[in-house]
Amino acid sequence: MTDSEVAVGVTHVADDTMKMTGCGSCGMYMILEGAPGKSFVCMKCRLIELMEEKIRGLEMQVESLVEFRKGFEQIVEQRHEVSEGKSSDLQMEAGLGNSEVRLGEESGQWKHVTKRTRQRKRRASEGEIELQNRFAELENEEGAQQVVTEGDRARKKRRAVSPIGKGEELMEITPNMSPRRIQDGLKRITRENGNGKNLQPEGTGDRLENSTVTRKRQVYVIGDSLLRRIDRPVTRADPENRRVCCLPGAKIRDVDLRLKRILKGAGKNPLIILHVGTNDTARFLLGSIKGDYARLGRTLKEIEAQVIFSGILPVPREGQQRCDKIMTINRWLRQWCYKEGFGMYGHWEAFMDRGQFSRDGLHLSREGNRLLGWRLAQLIKRALN
Repeated sequence: MTDSEVAVGVTHVADDTMKMTGCGSCGMYMILEGAPGKSFVCMKCRLIELMEEKIRGLEMQVESLVEFRKGFEQIVEQRHEVSEGKSSDLQMEAGLGNSEVRLGEESGQWKHVTKRTRQRKRRASEGEIELQNRFAELENEEGAQQVVTEGDRARKKRRAVSPIGKGEELMEITPNMSPRRIQDGLKRITRENGNGKNLQPEGTGDRLENSTVTRKRQVYVIGDSLLRRIDRPVTRADPENRRVCCLPGAKIRDVDLRLKRILKGAGKNPLIILHVGTNDTARFLLGSIKGDYARLGRTLKEIEAQVIFSGILPVPREGQQRCDKIMTINRWLRQWCYKEGFGMYGHWEAFMDRGQFSRDGLHLSREGNRLLGWRLAQLIKRALN
């Protein structure tokens, strides 16, 4: 047998094993090996059938949830109607009881007495109430006291009486007045009357000095978008005196321009923690970044405050070159803070895990936010103590 005859035989065998078969669902033809069954269904149609079954299951679940919700609403409405019916029955019983009492009193045969009716009866038997103005006598005297009303609320006031000249002048002192305001009022009365006597009431000198309340130090955490969602762990210990100012996309220059406006009303010697510089490392050179830090330091020295710089975090998405640049800036920042009298707190080793960052490789994940917030809260605790 020649080679050509062998090739022809193999071709006939292949033709016998490979057959054209059509899908019973979509009608598409496929070349399959062997003889498939009569009800042949292709893989795509099988996937579609599975998807339809899942959809039908989900629809049944939705219908059951809707029926459950309707039943629950009906139960709530029934309970509400039952409670309203009980309240109306109680009101009707109370009305019938009052009518029975009135009928008993009119007939003179019997009377239903309760604790409240005895009180009402005793008050009614006291006679008519005399209405009079208890301030009428004060209106006819010299140096009458003035009754000051604020809105619709009447406040109880203490009056410090001090004789000046021939008459008497009164200074009204309310419980909400600060000690400084009271002293200013006494000085003004002394200046207007030309009398140098001490007009403070007896025993108020020590009380005014001891009533001054020392204000706690204010804490400000200022930085870029990496400070998102850290306000809760940072401010939990003292929400009234701790603030977190997040400036998305902010660079060192932006913080320098807004710093004084943010710290307006911060009080004496606040604690300022700055976390900024990540956005600068992506756009500027090392020399420009160092100059911006120097300008920010001069602005901070104009404000009497305790300053701590937070180290720049790594940026996993940028590769090794960006990380080397950030590490160089952190080393320089630590030396510069020591020279200028500022504090520096680094986080590099604590944020080496990729899971602490979100998918973009720049911002922190929820786990990273919790870790950064906890570290800053511990830093604030050590700095204040």
